[in-house]
Amino acid sequence: MRILQVSDAYLPFPGGVGEHIYNLKKYLERLGHEVYVLTAGFPGLVEEVDTNVIRRGKVVLTPALKIFNYTQLTLTFDPELPGFLKEFYRVNRFDVVHLHGPLAPNLPGLALRYSRYPSVATFHTAFVGFNWNKIARIFFEKDARKLRKFIFVSNTAKEAVIPPYRGDWIIIPNGVDLELFYPQESGKFVRGKVNIGFLSRHEPRKGLDVLLEAFAEDKELKENAHLIIGSSGPLTESYKKFCEENNIPATFLGKIPKPELPDFYRRLDVFIAPALGGESFGLILLEAMACGTPVIASNIEGYRNVIIDMENGLLFERGNSLDLASKIKRLISDENLKLKIIQRGLEFVKPYHWFEIAKRVEQVYKEIV
Repeated sequence: MRILQVSDAYLPFPGGVGEHIYNLKKYLERLGHEVYVLTAGFPGLVEEVDTNVIRRGKVVLTPALKIFNYTQLTLTFDPELPGFLKEFYRVNRFDVVHLHGPLAPNLPGLALRYSRYPSVATFHTAFVGFNWNKIARIFFEKDARKLRKFIFVSNTAKEAVIPPYRGDWIIIPNGVDLELFYPQESGKFVRGKVNIGFLSRHEPRKGLDVLLEAFAEDKELKENAHLIIGSSGPLTESYKKFCEENNIPATFLGKIPKPELPDFYRRLDVFIAPALGGESFGLILLEAMACGTPVIASNIEGYRNVIIDMENGLLFERGNSLDLASKIKRLISDENLKLKIIQRGLEFVKPYHWFEIAKRVEQVYKEIV
């Protein structure tokens, strides 16, 4: 089949949606399909990250507002986008158009509006504290009827889309590339210390401040552990300043290139995901588990789709730095618990290999064509 994936967000812009599409494309191609990606232009991009990528306009970041899940959304800015899409569909034939998050007049939403081919959409986001009913009625009600299938990455993502716009739906979770993420002996970042890692964009919703406060309030963690912090964002400098003011041992690595991600996880003793909400699944949890690194995550709905407390990870009370510190100390002091969590994590990720996920998506395509 000739398949078009459409998203505002794609590599090299960091984020789960771009990673999802990259891996889905990779494994659909292995299944024999011809896959294209239509996405926004990326500033300063010298060399394209993949084949068959069509870029249009430029990517724009929204403010981290409540209606956007307290995160920065990627949107495509191009006043001529409607005209481009009409001509694009006229001269290009596809068997399937796969939109990612067409809930507004963004690139996927407009690509759905002008699509003349069988269309399916994946919804990745769990919006918190905001009802998308009004926005959906304005921008999505008519176009939603063109979707032959709705894919949600989790039940949490499904509940974020109001019932009238769910249509014929199925849950197909995020995957992890087990050819890239697997256990391997690696040296630690800081010898003689417990290496505790974080890897998410530095914005309020991701909860890095909770992890930093756990260290600031706990002398034992300061003495025995070292924070390894990946990625960056609008709050990076304030987080660095907080660490300096509170004598928190921390190394800020900045953006970690994709090929280096597995080694990042392997060099940790514990991986922490302290997000405050708005997570529909938790791809980073799968990646850490697949590398044999035990995970501690906040007890939010999206992470409960992945973590079974005391089985394949530990859950702590959302936003509670004292509880997080307690769970960290419990895990690093109980070797039997740590080994059990590592083993259960490795078993848990097996059905999430991207090759298996791609085959499930392929079956959806076959149903709608």
